[in-house]
Amino acid sequence: MFLRMNMTSLQTSARLVACLGLFSASGLLNAADIYKGRDLFNQHCMSCHEPGRPIPGAQDFSLGQGMMQSDITLRSKIERGKNIMPGYRGVLTNQMIMDIIAYMRTLR
Repeated sequence: MFLRMNMTSLQTSARLVACLGLFSASGLLNAADIYKGRDLFNQHCMSCHEPGRPIPGAQDFSLGQGMMQSDITLRSKIERGKNIMPGYRGVLTNQMIMDIIAYMRTLR
């Protein structure tokens, strides 16, 4: 019985390590850098989403507009684009997008 419990624990641990490896490879476990995010936001987003002065139809993140969404949802919108906003897939890496999202969450 002890051997069976240890094998089950090993299998569970192996699955957990494999899952963490997948998340790490996808960039989901890397810490976002708000300072890099600020620079990227200023370069790619500020012209339409300037805090307190967004263009008509663009969300004002300083008012919390659109920020009640998960990071994955926001990342998807940034990658695909929405309405007049262009998609940034192939322009920004996943890490760069996560840095921008982390910065956006500080604007409120």
